[in-house]
Amino acid sequence: MKKIYYCCLFLSFVVITSCHKKAKTDQDRAVELIEAKYKDSNQKFSFDNAKLDSLYNISPEAYGDSLAKGNELDATLAKLESEIEHLSQAESDSVGLISAKLTKERYRLLELAKTKPVFIGWQLTGVKIEAPQQAVKSFHFDKAITKIVE
Repeated sequence: MKKIYYCCLFLSFVVITSCHKKAKTDQDRAVELIEAKYKDSNQKFSFDNAKLDSLYNISPEAYGDSLAKGNELDATLAKLESEIEHLSQAESDSVGLISAKLTKERYRLLELAKTKPVFIGWQLTGVKIEAPQQAVKSFHFDKAITKIVE
């Protein structure tokens, strides 16, 4: 009975260790694609400081900034319009020109705000090329990191 127990324990250990594989990360897949593409070249890559980042058609930060700046411009425009009523014609015209420029900027920000951030792929930055010329390069990938996008 003891032999069967040790045999089952040993077999369980073998099965668990043989089935356990390290899952590939997105960055590992990106590195493999680069190495596969340049395997026949004499370039040597260093991925020590490389960083994988997501790419958007417009960054979420820029989108948020556009909304915040637009709200600030709305408040400024409302204040200017209320002050125009109490000014002379020359002063009113001057403030009106400033208001027109701010309104133009507001419409530009509104167009930007209509463009929602959309995920378009990945970028691996900080890849050092060691030979024949030293350089730091970035690579772009599709959403699933299955190919390098030029």
